[in-house]
Amino acid sequence: MLHSHFVLHTRGHSNSSRLALALLLFLALILPSEGLARPKTLKELNDINEYLVTTSIKHGAIPAIYNPSYISARDAQLIMDRDDVVFIVMLPNGVHIYPQKIMVWHQIVNEIVEDTAYAITYCPITGTMIAYKASLKGHNLMFDIQGQLYDGNSILIDRNTGSLWLQELGMAFEGPLTGRGLPTVESYWTTWEAAERVFPNAQVLSPPKSRKAYGRDPYGSYIHKDSYYYNNTVIYHLQHRDSRFPKKTPMLCFEFQDLLLAIDINYVKKKGAVNFFAGPLALVAVHDTKLDVVRVFDRNIWADPFLFIKKNGTIQDTATRSTWDPITGTAIEGNMKGARMKQYFGINSMWMAWYSLNPETLFIPGPGEVAEKYLSTEPIGPVRDPLPSQAR
Repeated sequence: MLHSHFVLHTRGHSNSSRLALALLLFLALILPSEGLARPKTLKELNDINEYLVTTSIKHGAIPAIYNPSYISARDAQLIMDRDDVVFIVMLPNGVHIYPQKIMVWHQIVNEIVEDTAYAITYCPITGTMIAYKASLKGHNLMFDIQGQLYDGNSILIDRNTGSLWLQELGMAFEGPLTGRGLPTVESYWTTWEAAERVFPNAQVLSPPKSRKAYGRDPYGSYIHKDSYYYNNTVIYHLQHRDSRFPKKTPMLCFEFQDLLLAIDINYVKKKGAVNFFAGPLALVAVHDTKLDVVRVFDRNIWADPFLFIKKNGTIQDTATRSTWDPITGTAIEGNMKGARMKQYFGINSMWMAWYSLNPETLFIPGPGEVAEKYLSTEPIGPVRDPLPSQAR
């Protein structure tokens, strides 16, 4: 899940029915409201087992990385190409960069920072990259790839209890930790060129001492378009399918309390700024051209939903023509200077994987997007209601 979840504990653990009831009540509180596809009860969570696909990959065949070693960004230049895909994770001890060409062979990096566990996870089949804080009430979890798949998504197993976890859900569905989930950590999917430019002092994951062909991706290439990552091939069965986007469209995905959202990353990069509504939330997705990622901000300023357009590498609100930094969401010039929008952080996933798990998700481009005709900077006037009521 994208939020932290903890199972309620009851006294008298020998009473299995009492424990099951506590778990059901807990799940009812933490999971999305009725109508969303994610598991809402203990039974629905356990039902994941019925749709698991056994592959030729056995537990341990894809070796997770423990005690990872890092090199400087300067030294990493010797093993990285400018267009190589990398994953950036903001850990407490600084920025860490994880090359996709290493992650594709290991899929999990188990990291300990300040006595707290973190799991950097990547599933190449579903294009799902998520970093989790893997510490539950002081207990640090260590993860392996278990070998089975659900909708093509990797099943993780923790070494501590043997519980099974769905990588994209971040929640245990089988074993002693069933019902517990992990909070996500701020992370980004970009290229080596952009990552090195923005974070020249970052630590870069060093290739483990292994015979793995780290220069070759067994699924193809993110650089060359004639590979698995871009074609229409689906290797494993999907519970739900949708044709509104190509199956492997890269999406930035969010969970906001009682709603789910997927944003077409390339659509936002093309437009520069996309204003939209997601339920009661007034949001704007912008292209951070320096890191080459999409960022999402709450565009309610002083209780009013502002509208934004791209402007010479920055964004500008249409109400006051103030200039805003697309990296931090802070107004840097104009009447709104110093104001700051709240930023939300999502996860990266292919459309087919996100939709199959969340068929009632909202999406952008879609019905919630604000029409272009409302994005005029004329006339300049007092900030009262930047968005006409009929556009809400």
